[in-house]
Amino acid sequence: MNNKFSKILEVIKRSNRILITGHTSPDGDAIGSGLALLLAINKLNETLKKEAEGKDEIYLDKTLRFILEDETPKNLKFLTHSILIEEFENYNSKYEFDLMICLDSGNFDRIGKVGQLKTEGTTVINIDHHISNDRFGNYNYIEDISSTSEILYNFIKEAGIELDHGIAESLYTGIVNDTGNFKHSNTTKKVFKIASELVEYGVEPNEIIKNFFNTKSMGKLKLTGRVLSNFKFADSQKLAYYYISEAELAELGATKDDTSGLGELLLSYEDASVSLFLKEDKGYIKGSFRSKYTVDVNALAGIFGGGGHIKAAGFKTDKSFHEILDIIIKNMSSGGK
Repeated sequence: MNNKFSKILEVIKRSNRILITGHTSPDGDAIGSGLALLLAINKLNETLKKEAEGKDEIYLDKTLRFILEDETPKNLKFLTHSILIEEFENYNSKYEFDLMICLDSGNFDRIGKVGQLKTEGTTVINIDHHISNDRFGNYNYIEDISSTSEILYNFIKEAGIELDHGIAESLYTGIVNDTGNFKHSNTTKKVFKIASELVEYGVEPNEIIKNFFNTKSMGKLKLTGRVLSNFKFADSQKLAYYYISEAELAELGATKDDTSGLGELLLSYEDASVSLFLKEDKGYIKGSFRSKYTVDVNALAGIFGGGGHIKAAGFKTDKSFHEILDIIIKNMSSGGK
């Protein structure tokens, strides 16, 4: 077994109160990897209990929670076990967790208010696929592959935990989220091999794509139309961009979840090399970069304290839209100097 995986597995085995979490505004990878890990640890718990009974030993059941700051997006509620996800505002238990597992989060702040559940005695495991991850955990597993869900697939397999429909469905959803349904450059031979294996456990790709990608609210459709009709293009930088305020979102009857995927849509413009989608969110502006060719958007997001991947990255800042755009345009014009 991978040495880092082995250490993580041992920490999980000896922990009794375990909190799984992921980033705010959760996407398919944060939720898919979290649900898969939740279900896998539940299976591990049953195995450990049987082993203890066989040795006539006392075994304490693990308390396990998957808590996120924000509500599960509508297009992910089709997942069989999505009901197990708890929203922070609705969590009222007094548990002190001895282990917190953070997934798909480049830094500790990305988990939002859930970070308040960490105490002095809480060990933190950090599992992520973003190259910009600042390795904030006591145990860190960072690998630049398609998704955190791919990492979790590898971990579950190496830990000897048997896959089932729920785990497979969750992992498949996470992988299709971050590969754009297998169309991004992070789609490798291994990704296809994993996806093929997950289908053997009853995963129905057409159902996942129908629910996750192809079921949209009226607000989402109106928002998409607005973006396509009004986006701007900085010709010298080959940058397609759009900024939406909270007021404009409300006018369209759209939610912040409805903004997902619009950066990729902007990148589809034939002359664009880079896209930037910006949205106002509770006094801040969140930005989502996408790159088609060689521009390193991880570096651009890093200007604002964000990060991610070379071809996909994000950030959050208190700067204004015009300040953000000016900084990006100048940086791209100077070649990042």
